[in-house]
Amino acid sequence: MFWTIVVIGIIFFIILGAYGTKQQEKASAKLVSMGYALESKIETGKYIAGHPDINDPILKTSIYPIDNRLEILFDAPFEQPVEKGSIFNDSIKNILVEDRSTIEKRVTATRLVLLGVLALVFRKKEKNELSYLTIEWNDGKFDHETIFEFEGTGATQTAYYYRNNILNVFSDSFSFAVVWL
Repeated sequence: MFWTIVVIGIIFFIILGAYGTKQQEKASAKLVSMGYALESKIETGKYIAGHPDINDPILKTSIYPIDNRLEILFDAPFEQPVEKGSIFNDSIKNILVEDRSTIEKRVTATRLVLLGVLALVFRKKEKNELSYLTIEWNDGKFDHETIFEFEGTGATQTAYYYRNNILNVFSDSFSFAVVWL
């Protein structure tokens, strides 16, 4: 019985892997047919807000530099990529990373009962590192701040890494002041 379950599990993972590979190949073929160079992909984490063409947060996005613009695409595993919005290079004013380490301090009811006023001294600390990649730009009418979120350990370094990738791809065409925070 045990070996039957193991064999079925192995077959399941092989089928799942083949399906995932096929879906990835379809997504790559679609990107190439849309004119994107796969090697120029820049991960941008979770889209939060700030682009006039994108109304809702998107859990997984990527930017593809193409011609004179940055294309923002929905880019989730096992899904076909979907163009969501673009930012023209000459409209970009700044690209910056803002980090925020949040510490939630909670006093539980149990601690309050056991320790009384001393519970305030022994608060529970939970650290959640968040960083934001912000592209400041103007569409000719309005200023925009398109914001992408990175979460978890090393979020700030990850955000800076992708910020630098954007700067490296278009370093010749950017004419704005770079701000390091």
